Amino acid sequence: MTWTRFTTPALALALAACSTAAPSMDDGARLFRGGHFVAAADAFSRAIAANPRASDAWNNRGVVRMRTGDLAGAAADFTKAIELAPYDAELYYNRANALVASGQLADAIADYTRAIEISPTYPKAIFNRGTAYVLLGQPDAARADWMRAVVQEPDETAKAAMRRRAGADATPVTAASPPPPITPPPVTPPPVTPPPPIAAAPPAQPAPRPAAAPPAVAAPPARPAVPTPAPPYVAAAPPQPAASPKALDARALASRAITRELEGDHAGAMQDLNSALLLEADGTRRESLSKLIKLLDAPK
Repeated sequence: MTWTRFTTPALALALAACSTAAPSMDDGARLFRGGHFVAAADAFSRAIAANPRASDAWNNRGVVRMRTGDLAGAAADFTKAIELAPYDAELYYNRANALVASGQLADAIADYTRAIEISPTYPKAIFNRGTAYVLLGQPDAARADWMRAVVQEPDETAKAAMRRRAGADATPVTAASPPPPITPPPVTPPPVTPPPPIAAAPPAQPAPRPAAAPPAVAAPPARPAVPTPAPPYVAAAPPQPAASPKALDARALASRAITRELEGDHAGAMQDLNSALLLEADGTRRESLSKLIKLLDAPK
């Protein structure tokens, strides 16, 4: 029996499918690849009903929800997946991406950090934590993470993409080389433009990776134990009132904009973000969208 897990693009996630034992998972993966996200979410909901302890099913529905702009629902699904598989670094990484997209930067940094504790050589988590740091106004911490991610990334194509998005020069970076200092001007330090979060060589649609099917009943974790204890499970926040159609459209556009930026379609990303800004009625989210537009459109 094989499972398929995908990772989210922009801020990068994961999806799972099993052949004969879980047709709903297969259906969900097929529908997701075809862009039928609502139907894919329904399929994964059926998989969860059939096996509530399948962390991949919760994770996959979270991926789909993030793609449709339901960031709160995505974070809640990732939280449940983490409860079931607390030593899976990718689950923390996925939830962190959803938290960044919703503006919860401090919580996102905590999740990226936990993912790195479990898997110290996780360049995507390190790089995305740097982006969260710079959005919080901590450019030195951001620069350190970006350079560390470049050093640890084994894929040359992904490494080059990280260097471009971090604004690094073409000189190869080695572990012994300290990150270049950020020289302030006479009055105030220049803003550091954060690159968008990056997935390693992101495909147009998330690429599958094999993973072990979760047991139907509780069992010891398949991965080797790590010395750092898993953080306590925090219950998901109570459901919020349903968003208006316009607000949901704005969130979906913002989520798609991040995906487009990762795939190199900067013009399309900016178009989606500006459209989301026009549709968004919430003042706080409008302010966040305005900041994101300025960050992505600032000259490198």
